[in-house]
Amino acid sequence: MKISVIIHTLVSYFLLILVLLLLLIPGLCLFLMPQSWRYRSRIFAGFMHWTYWLLLKCTLVPITFKGAHNISHEPAIIAVNHQSSLDIPLIGVLVKYSPHVWLAWSELFELPFHYFLLTRMALPIDVTSSLTAMRSLIKVLSVISDYKLHAIIFPEGARFTDGQVHDFFAGFVTMAKKTGRPVVPVRIFNVNKVYPPHSFFVYWQPITVIVGQPMYIKEDESDHAFKTRVHQWFLEQTER
Repeated sequence: MKISVIIHTLVSYFLLILVLLLLLIPGLCLFLMPQSWRYRSRIFAGFMHWTYWLLLKCTLVPITFKGAHNISHEPAIIAVNHQSSLDIPLIGVLVKYSPHVWLAWSELFELPFHYFLLTRMALPIDVTSSLTAMRSLIKVLSVISDYKLHAIIFPEGARFTDGQVHDFFAGFVTMAKKTGRPVVPVRIFNVNKVYPPHSFFVYWQPITVIVGQPMYIKEDESDHAFKTRVHQWFLEQTER
């Protein structure tokens, strides 16, 4: 292990601890507010934006955003490839002060620490059966429509550290079809090299985030065709 990696990691974690201590009390106060208030509140959305921003600064790596203007305040379905837990603050910064909610596998809610955070930031997706998946989707559609939230989803369904884009689940297609909202694709590069899953060390590697133009499902377009079109956009960014 290079000494530079060790120093980078120690400084990064030191800054992270300072940030968490700084945000602890105001964060607890805001997180304990009723769900309906959090979903509607620009104050909570603003707090989350600056939290995401500070967390990214703690990594001490250069980050380039391209096409960030493609995410506006108008509610959309934001589809992102998933490589690391750093994906969360990277997308959180992009939505700025807009209220938003994450979609996460229901298994993540079973861990005590995850449960506290996820129940205040995310909606569970249970895919153990077709019935539970349908119920989860109905709940998601109701919440994002009632509160006019951005819905952020990882269509690959899991984290992949190989830097490639894997097959997509079709949940985002159904959401786009039912709500009439656009899907905004976001391709993240190199974050798997900065902070790989289950890694203690933080590595120096430039991160690039590319935001594509909003994509609407066409009137005569099948669900499969739309999913393929969105997936193809991700593949094209990888080839470039």
